[in-house]
Amino acid sequence: MHWQDTQIAVVEHGGRFFALNGWNDEYFDRCWECSSKDGKKFDSIVGDETYRIWHDENGVRLEPNCFGAKESTEYMYKVLVPYSGAANSLSGEILRAVLCIENKESRIDGAIKFLENHIDDSATLELLEFIKNGDDSKFAELKSRIESDIYSKFLANEFIDNYEDFEDLAD
Repeated sequence: MHWQDTQIAVVEHGGRFFALNGWNDEYFDRCWECSSKDGKKFDSIVGDETYRIWHDENGVRLEPNCFGAKESTEYMYKVLVPYSGAANSLSGEILRAVLCIENKESRIDGAIKFLENHIDDSATLELLEFIKNGDDSKFAELKSRIESDIYSKFLANEFIDNYEDFEDLAD
C-alpha cells in the first residue's frame, strides 16, 4: 500500500491507515492518517495531526506530534515538501520552488519558470515578475499569497500529482 502513486508506504495500525514519511534513523516523524476511496489508492488526508511511528519489541507504535494551530503552515510544509528531490504533489513542488527562491539557491531560474508555468493568479504572477527582475522587495507578499492558496487546497485535500522537478528547468 502506498500514498498516491509514490514510494511513501502506508501501514495499518488499529484499523486506521498512516503514510510513513520523514525517517530520521529512529522513527518516521512526519506521518499522517490517510484514507482510500477504493481500498487501494490512498489519496486523502484524514484530520490535521501528524504522527511519529516506529517499530519496537512491542510492535508498531504510534504517537501524535504535538503542535497547535500556529504551526499549521509548518505542518503543510512538512507534509508536502520532501527532504530532497521533486515533490509528489504540484502544491509541494510549488512550495519547494518558493523555498529555493527564499534561500537564494543556485537554481532560482528553474524555480521561477516552474512558478510561471503553474500559477494562474495574475496578481501573484505580477509579484513573481519583481523577483524575476532581481527585486526581492515583494518576496514576502509573493510567499504569503502562494502559501495561502496552497493551504486552502491542502485543507480541502486537493492534490494534483507532480511529474516535474523545477531544478530541471534551470538554465
